[in-house]
Amino acid sequence: MLYAVSQELDAALRAKGVPFRVVYGPEPAASVTAAGERIVIEQLIDEKRDSIVPTRATHLNPTMPLIRQQAGRVRIYARSSVGGAAWHDHAERAEQVLDHVLGELDAIVRGRGNTMIMGPAGFVALVDAKGSSVWSGATYELDFAIDRGIFRRTWAGEAREEVVVGTDVDIVNTTKVSQATGAAGTPPGDAETATGGG
Repeated sequence: MLYAVSQELDAALRAKGVPFRVVYGPEPAASVTAAGERIVIEQLIDEKRDSIVPTRATHLNPTMPLIRQQAGRVRIYARSSVGGAAWHDHAERAEQVLDHVLGELDAIVRGRGNTMIMGPAGFVALVDAKGSSVWSGATYELDFAIDRGIFRRTWAGEAREEVVVGTDVDIVNTTKVSQATGAAGTPPGDAETATGGG
């Protein structure tokens, strides 16, 4: 699902004129650098941040017993083009992009009928191959999780078969009634049958 969300986010930001492209991650580089402004929607690896929780509503067919909160991360790499740019120039550009990302991501998730939980967020330092911090731009990280329903379906995605009751079917309820007393649940032999239905 996160890949599809990243594609929708890229299209939405393009439509708004945001000059950053969205990349689906994790990125393959061993040492991530700030070279090239971009937004990364990252599937978390080796962090085990997903949660499985009970459903909050009743779903009959297909049944939805659980919700998976799928964790992900947004990382924004920004570099100001201002001559002699200081770190705060890069940071202000990253924050400008962040506002657009948050607005469009919220709209995408709501449009899919899901909910999103925001986690820790803030600026982070990049580390180069030598283990030194790199400040050639600003990098902002935001953790999030999107609720995904867990439905009981066949492998082909089908729910259980349903029976449709037509309008030409009479539903009749019958009950044995009597004024005589007897053991609970056992009507006397002379009890009359009362019917009702609609």
